[in-house]
Amino acid sequence: MTSPCEPLDLHVSRPSVYLDQWVWIRLARAASGEPREPADTSVLRAVQDASSAGVAFPLSVTHYMETAKVTDPRQRATLARTMALISRCRTLRNSGDLLRHQFLHAMYLSFSRPAFRPTAPEALGVGVWWAFNGKEAHFSLFDKSSGEKTDPASIPGMQKFMRLANQFAEFQMFAGPRDDEIEELRSNGYRPEAAVEATRSRLEWEEIYVGLLADDPISRHELRVRVQVRELLHEHSKLFNELLAEYRLDLHREVNYNPDRPNVSREGMVAFADRIPSLRIAVDLKIELFRNASKTWTVNALHDIDAMSMAVPYCHVVVPDKEMASLMARSKAGERNGTQVLRQMQQLPDVLSALTTRAREIGGDASGWAWAGPGEGFCIDESEVHSAALNQPCAE
Repeated sequence: MTSPCEPLDLHVSRPSVYLDQWVWIRLARAASGEPREPADTSVLRAVQDASSAGVAFPLSVTHYMETAKVTDPRQRATLARTMALISRCRTLRNSGDLLRHQFLHAMYLSFSRPAFRPTAPEALGVGVWWAFNGKEAHFSLFDKSSGEKTDPASIPGMQKFMRLANQFAEFQMFAGPRDDEIEELRSNGYRPEAAVEATRSRLEWEEIYVGLLADDPISRHELRVRVQVRELLHEHSKLFNELLAEYRLDLHREVNYNPDRPNVSREGMVAFADRIPSLRIAVDLKIELFRNASKTWTVNALHDIDAMSMAVPYCHVVVPDKEMASLMARSKAGERNGTQVLRQMQQLPDVLSALTTRAREIGGDASGWAWAGPGEGFCIDESEVHSAALNQPCAE
């Protein structure tokens, strides 16, 4: 069996860089000819070159949610263009699938169930469905008369059209609807505020504990144990209980629970939780926030914790905001996961040089879109899709 001290390497196979939303905003301003700082233009150029060479700049659920909060459709589209052209709408798999594997690996080390080390799922994919549901959903081609799926390669030029159409659709999903489309979308069930309401519930859960800590100050060690328990119960109880039932595990037995020796079982559960990389990062970040009595919890803080807890284990380089970078430095989250956590976006050109070299050595599908057929770049222009459609035999 693997040693409990052996780190779990979850990094995706392709060199990858996770950029926090503020970095994308700065890059979008530079792409529009209005850089916040002169150096931003050089950073943009380095990021674009790295993307072309095959370095992945994956998006996450957090990116989709934060971009959707931009109320001006033009500003949102401008930001989405830069993000889509560089990321090519590559995305990190939904957290549920990735966390299931992390929990199983921790169970394997802690409880010897499952009996064999679980295989890590593919974390890097393409599109909004991959980010939210862990599945890739794309336009497909069907024969009108038979209703059967048709291979685009069997029709001259169809692969190009399908590639452009799928890319443009992903860009449109990311950019979101125009103001004049909202009413019709709502009639069909569109309700973006539901996500805000769910996050608000999570925020209230953390705010309640701030009040409890004010009335009952505890040591850092005790705080860590309690935050671990809160994280398991509030954020992951459904997954954890499903896995315990699936593998028929009695948790009391597995952690040697004895009411006369409660510390023994506590130590076992702490060790188990620490073997779940994303949970450990979230716990460490929340501890630092709880210890700062003057800190006000916000929805953005929750989004940042969600993003960092998933990005750091899976991406080779992460560029968070200054606060998250500082908090992660205290817990050594980057070092523990073998991930570079940068404090400034101006560090990117030097870091990207080595990643670009590695991406070129790997070769293969640099864009992530080879499955849709041969082609270059990423389509964000509807006219390109129309032009490709007009060149199809079925459009004549």
